[in-house]
Formats: sequence, C-alpha cells, structure tokens
Amino acid sequence: MLNFPFNELRQGQDKIITAVETTINERGKLILHASTGMGKTAPVLYAALKAARQNGLKVLFLTAKHTHQTIAYETLKKMRATSSEDILFTGVNGKRSMCLFENNVEAPLFIEFCRAVREQGLCDFYKNTFSKSRDVKPMAFEALNGELSDPESIMQAGRKFELCPYELSLLNAKRSDVIVANYAHVFDPDIAQGFLSKVGLDPQKTVMVVDEAHNLHNRIIDMSSFSISLRTLERAYNEAVLAGEQGIASKIDLIISNVRGISTEVKVDFKQVFKSQDVETIASITKQNERGYNIPASFTLGRFATFLLKADETYLQYASKDNEHVKINIFALDPSVHSKQVINAFASSVLISGTFKPMDMFANLLGIQDAKKIVIEDSAKASNRLIINETDLTSKFSNRSHQFGLIAERISDLLENFRHNMIIFFPSYSFMESVYTLLKDRGKIIRERPKLEREEKQSLISELSRPNKCLFAVIGGNFSESIGIKNNIIRLVAIVGVPFEPPSIKLKAIQDYYQNKFSDGFEYAQVLPSMIKTLQAAGRGIRSSNDKAVILLIDSRFYSSSFRKYLPEGILTINGSPTKAISDAGFN
Repeated sequence: MLNFPFNELRQGQDKIITAVETTINERGKLILHASTGMGKTAPVLYAALKAARQNGLKVLFLTAKHTHQTIAYETLKKMRATSSEDILFTGVNGKRSMCLFENNVEAPLFIEFCRAVREQGLCDFYKNTFSKSRDVKPMAFEALNGELSDPESIMQAGRKFELCPYELSLLNAKRSDVIVANYAHVFDPDIAQGFLSKVGLDPQKTVMVVDEAHNLHNRIIDMSSFSISLRTLERAYNEAVLAGEQGIASKIDLIISNVRGISTEVKVDFKQVFKSQDVETIASITKQNERGYNIPASFTLGRFATFLLKADETYLQYASKDNEHVKINIFALDPSVHSKQVINAFASSVLISGTFKPMDMFANLLGIQDAKKIVIEDSAKASNRLIINETDLTSKFSNRSHQFGLIAERISDLLENFRHNMIIFFPSYSFMESVYTLLKDRGKIIRERPKLEREEKQSLISELSRPNKCLFAVIGGNFSESIGIKNNIIRLVAIVGVPFEPPSIKLKAIQDYYQNKFSDGFEYAQVLPSMIKTLQAAGRGIRSSNDKAVILLIDSRFYSSSFRKYLPEGILTINGSPTKAISDAGFN
C-alpha cells in the first residue's frame, strides 16, 4: 500500500491530493496554485504516484534548479519508508553537473564537448559504462545493484566504479517509478528527445509534474533563444577560410560588418543570410576543425544559422554591446509555441506553484487554455502573516534621489525597533548601495553581492541565521527564491519598490507582441514579471504552516488595481513608519 509520507495532512493538502488524482484519472491538465508554505510537494507526489500506478503510468517530476529537487528526494524517501509498496526513483541532473571528466567547458558547449570526447574514445568513464556497441558493461550492472536514487548516491557510485554518473542515472531511471529531472530534460529541444528515449519514457504513458511552474515560461524562452558573440563569429570566419568555404566566410563577414560598430543595442535582421544547405556546409567545417577537446567556433555558428532559419515573427533579432563585448541575439518572444506541444504530449500534466495568479495569464503564456485551474489557499496561514503596503514612498526612477533618504529612515526605524531577523529586497544593486550609504547603524546589516559562489551564499545564510541580523538583497538575485532558511528565522521581508525591468529593445518587443496577441502588452511584459519576483521574495518569511512573518511592500504603486489583483486579501495600507502597525498586530 502507498502511504502519505507524514502522520497527518496539513490544511488544504487533502484538496491538493483530490485535484491531482482527479486530473490524472481524467488524463487532463491542471494549473494548481497552492499557498507558499502549505507544503505542496508531498501531496502532489503522493497523489501523482498513486494515480499513475492505478493507470499504468510513470511520473516525471521536473524542477527549475537542482536545489529545488532536494525536497522531492526527501519526500520520496519518507514515502518509501512508510509504504508497504516499494518505490523506485532516480534523480537526473544536467550532464555538465554530473560529469567526472575534468574540464572547464562553458555550459552552452558542453553537450557538443561530451559527444566529441565520447566519439574519440577519450572518456574512460563512458568507456567503463558501455561497450562500443552500447551494451551495458558488467561494472555498470554491479553499480546499479546498489542503492541508487538521488544524484548524490549516483555520483558516489560513479566515483567508486569509475563510471559516467549521467549515463548511470539514465540507466537507473529506466526501472524507476518516479524520475526527478530538470525542465531542460523535457522542454529543451536539444536535450528532450535523447533523454526521453534513453530513459524509456513514452510521454503518452507518463504523468508530468512541473514544480515552481511560474518559472516555466521564462525558462522555455531561455531554452528557445540563442546568442553568438562577435568574437565567435570572427573565429568561425577564420575556420571557414581555412576549410576553403569562401561562400560561408563571406556571409559571416557580412554579419560582422553590420554589428561591429554598435555602441549599445540595435535591431537586426539576418534571417535571409543563410540557406538550409549552409547548415550542412557549416557542419562539415566543424568536423574539419575538431581536434581533441576543442569545440570549433563553427559549431556555434551552425546553431546560430539554424536559429536564424526558424526566426519568424515570434522571435526578435537584436545586437547588443556589454562590457565591450558584442553579441547577436535571437530572442523567443512566445513560449507557448513550444510549451503547448510538449505539455499536450503527456498523458497528464500537473503544473504547481505558490505564485500562479492570475491563472489565465499563465495559461495563455504556456498555450494551455484548456487546463483545469484550481486555487487552494491556507486560511490558517493568513493569521500568521501581516502584509503592509507603505504608500508614501516609491522607487520610481524620477523620484529616486529624493526617496533614498526617506527609505533609509524607514529601514533605520526597523533596525532599531524590530527584534527579529529581516531581509530587505531592493530593485537593483545600485539602489541598495545608495540606501546603505545613508544608514548610520550598519552593524546588523549583511549584504548580497552579484554572482555569489555557492560557498559565499551559504556563508551569508549561516550569518543570517544568527540573532539580530538584516540581509540586504536584490530581488531576482541569489536570495529571492529557494533559500534554505528554516525555523522561522526570518520574521520580516520588505520589498522596496516594484522590480520593473529597465527599458530595452527586448522589453519593448515583448510588450508590442503581447499587445497584438492579447491587447495587454504592459501587463504581460512588465506587471506580471515584476509581481512574480515580488511574491517569490515575499514568501521567504513563511516556509511552513506555523511560521509568522511581516511582509512589507514599500511603494505606492502596489496600491493600484494593476498590482493589487496579484496580492492576497487583507492588506494593511499605511503612510509612514510601519513599526507601530507591526507592534499593534503583535508581530514584534
């Protein structure tokens, strides 16, 4: 018998179970919004596995990041420990993160690098796993007889037996009831077909669960977009000349001459430069220049040409310059072009998040207007949460210099009068520094820096776990999603300003595209992305049903109807310092 992994259900979890089971039994699609902190993973996995077994299906559980998978592994282990039925599961991470072959290859080139070293017989880990005819070697069978489940155990086995951990995880996945993987394994066209084939998954016999699915449309855009640097084009030009392909070299030169002198960013249109037969020629140039671990620039050129050939009105082409580096970008404007095909291919699809409002907008972005939409709120959590909108301040660019001092005064008041740990989120690093320099009492403050290494991030989290600390962070940065702070250490989260994207060619193109498609370009391009970031950051204070926290929204714009519809009911609106309101509500 399959048992729920905990002794009792939290409020609302029974509704999650019913919704997921019903959807899978009907072979339908579900967009499920469930409050942050109510515990979605356990009821969703339990219901998905239970219904999948009843219908002769497997479960594929997808996450945006590796760090999001930990709770899935913990849940599956508890479920296995409390159930009389055995549960086989495996975790599959990206090739690069599971590779034991020493290399420093950049992520976009890694799949090609892996293919090259395999085909040249240079990777002993792969050779120890498979014979030349792709038969599994005895050593790999021995490793599979061990206790393999999450990537950590698979990596340990890979090191012990000197096998390829990625291939080992795929072999283990073939016999598993539940496979935990990344969005890219299904939604990246360069990865999906090979992954599904190798793990033996037929989408029509599989339930797909997408965790934190408010991220999905942006991740699909990233996977459907492409960039190539001017430096790579110059290297590809030299490779074409050396290969005697002057026609390709001339086309590359045409592109280079059009972008070399740009100063910021500009729209371009190179769709007509390459023909379909050029892709084969470029592949031949790549083969001629392939040596050992070297990935020729013409490989990237080939991908660029392929993207250009499919760049219709749902793509934006533009060149940009950043830190003296020029790039040509092919940006996908509409994730639904790809996502609806993938989601519809599965027997059933369940998309879950605590940030799925307005649900119709997410359905439109993913092209699944026929999905069932269910909202499950934890009513008990409302009494543990105080949301305050401070409306006399703003981060509007035109008012910023005047507002920095006022915002610093509010934060000083909080530092002096609020007794618990806090996170203050700012719209940018420069904004954060401008406020920080105006504060007198900085002893309690620790600050995020751009591009933190994992160890640096963990060090800040450890410091934040000590009493009387305040973290200054940037919304959308290292700490606004999926940080492991437990035991209700954070009792106040403040969002300073609406985190709009700065103006750009890309942003205008998105707004124009969705204005034409849904007559609401500003909502899709600016308001929705900003509120996703805001709500995810706000959720850092409440991670379980017993946690208490204050959520402070510092900007008058949150009061407008455009933003209020994304927020829960019962928001306290104030002008002036929030410390009295916090004290009066018993949250101090």
